[in-house]
Amino acid sequence: METTGVAEARYLPEFAIITIRDKKPCPADEVEVTPNAGKVHFDNEDDREYRLRLYKPDTDPVAGIDILLTARGRSTVVIKKDDVFSYLILDLSGDMSSGNGGGPIRN
Repeated sequence: METTGVAEARYLPEFAIITIRDKKPCPADEVEVTPNAGKVHFDNEDDREYRLRLYKPDTDPVAGIDILLTARGRSTVVIKKDDVFSYLILDLSGDMSSGNGGGPIRN
């Protein structure tokens, strides 16, 4: 098979939606968006608020940043070039044993 030496271009969407239902993210695996201000929307379909904890892969999630994910609401993360984050959906108490995780999200 001959190649031209040019890498095949990949289309990346400008946004992705991760739906939270019963405190579980869907999709729960990798989500990738364009590095040109790509957005990852977290849509909470539950009737309760959660902490959305973002943290760098291979680091302690306790060192991450928490964003409020309101009941029946949406939080949006803007991704820039080379950003990569894992995430957890936690009770408002922040108890790590209460979490369901996913990701990573990346450009």
